[in-house]
Amino acid sequence: MTTTSKRRKKRFGRNRTRQVDAEDRQSVLDALGDMPIQRDLLIEYLHKLQDQYKHISAGHIVALADLMKLAPTEIYEVATFYHHFDVVADGQPIPPGLTVRVCDSVTCELFGSELLVSSLQASLGDDVRVQRVPCVGRCDEAPVAVVGKNAIPRATLSQVSDMVREGSTVITTQPDWIRIEEYRRDGGYKAYEACRAGSLTYEHILDELESSGLRGLGGVANLTGSDSTSADGCQHR
Repeated sequence: MTTTSKRRKKRFGRNRTRQVDAEDRQSVLDALGDMPIQRDLLIEYLHKLQDQYKHISAGHIVALADLMKLAPTEIYEVATFYHHFDVVADGQPIPPGLTVRVCDSVTCELFGSELLVSSLQASLGDDVRVQRVPCVGRCDEAPVAVVGKNAIPRATLSQVSDMVREGSTVITTQPDWIRIEEYRRDGGYKAYEACRAGSLTYEHILDELESSGLRGLGGVANLTGSDSTSADGCQHR
């Protein structure tokens, strides 16, 4: 075993044997409320912790891992993958209670996100964190800022500043969602059910895809029904 491997094993061993703090355990239970303990709900648990405490501490991770019968590393790897979770190690400062996230994708940058970031950093002060984040899925409304959880399309310095001052950090309008019952009444899932019943052949499905003109959005924009290889090396029909 190499020296590096020994060091990693030693560090991992310390993490595995860290005792669960009773206060951290209760904090996790308070955040989860009456939610059942299931591995497929990990992301939801992390959202609960982030929403309630505005960060996820090392103690939270250890306590949650103990509740879920997982290694702390497994919780940590998931939590640190997403920029919406603020994982705070022991001894690190807790981030401000409010974060303004500004999309820095190519589209948002073309529409002025970099200038928006620098302007916000200069004007909002130390009580608000301004954070560059990856694409938030609103390219048609670039540049996009998110105050807490409230997205601001075509954001400007004055709009974001007003939202921060007013404390408008949550979505205030209900999206115009279609309920699943209404979707089914309008014919939703009929093609899926026909596929499962075997009344639609795969040749028919491929013909429909080819004639639809749909394109993949993974960066190459190949036609969905075409024989081509995307940038990730996957062969697509």
